[in-house]
Amino acid sequence: MPLSDREIAALISLLDDTDVEVVQHVEEKLVSLGPDGIRILENASENIQDAEIQIRLEEIIERIHFSNVKDLMQKWLNEGAEDILEGALLVCKFQYPDVDMLKFIQRIQKIAQSVWIELNQSLTPLEEINVLNHVFFNLHGFVGEGEHPFDPVLGYISDVINNKRGNSISLGLLYLLIAQENKLTIYGINLPYHFILAYTKSDLTYEELEQGASSDKVIFYINPLNNGMVFSRAEITNYLERSKIPIKESFYSPCHPKEIIKALILHQMNAYEQSGQIEKGRKMKELYSLFLF
Repeated sequence: MPLSDREIAALISLLDDTDVEVVQHVEEKLVSLGPDGIRILENASENIQDAEIQIRLEEIIERIHFSNVKDLMQKWLNEGAEDILEGALLVCKFQYPDVDMLKFIQRIQKIAQSVWIELNQSLTPLEEINVLNHVFFNLHGFVGEGEHPFDPVLGYISDVINNKRGNSISLGLLYLLIAQENKLTIYGINLPYHFILAYTKSDLTYEELEQGASSDKVIFYINPLNNGMVFSRAEITNYLERSKIPIKESFYSPCHPKEIIKALILHQMNAYEQSGQIEKGRKMKELYSLFLF
């Protein structure tokens, strides 16, 4: 049964109680309000003078937001994790709970349309990538940030769209979305410490991607961090050997959207930890754990 406004107000007034168990019980009751209770708690916080109660209310609101993100991410995973844009925007909700997902979908579609205008059916795959690179990097001004890859802001696709800057995975993810909006057969590859893309000979099903699509279908690879530069399998091998990373077939093969979002969350977890934001890093680790089952 939903709590009345009077009951919620009574609970809030107990947040400064000296009994720890009472406070814990009150916090759990307020957290149980879920997303629908956030506006009520925010309004209450604005009208409360007690600084301690305000801090506890803010913490409760953050707990509700994070619980909601976890629930939505679990639902996405349970439904097959096929919509990579939805997964990326759910990661954004971790940092920006009120992110307008429809607004960013429309902005991505607008960028994609500006690419579509320049494409035609007579173009070769390489010519298509040249068009995409020109529109994405030159006309829209997107830039890869390689010097400070662990700045958490660089990992959110909403910030990439707003600020025109991203690290290899966030920028590559946006590039991938623009390409797929234009029916280009481009897929992501989780190369260690670097996210790249592959242009394939044909469409790949989600089942193929989940089982491990063969690299035989790859025509060439794309480096989104370096203005969409095209390169070959041999250069991946050289990179792995220089980095002393054991070679695996998966480093040459397109992966499922689930694996890309998993890599994005892992990157954000490391970024928060390296920047000293331990609590946010811990929460990202909780999100990451959803992908391990």
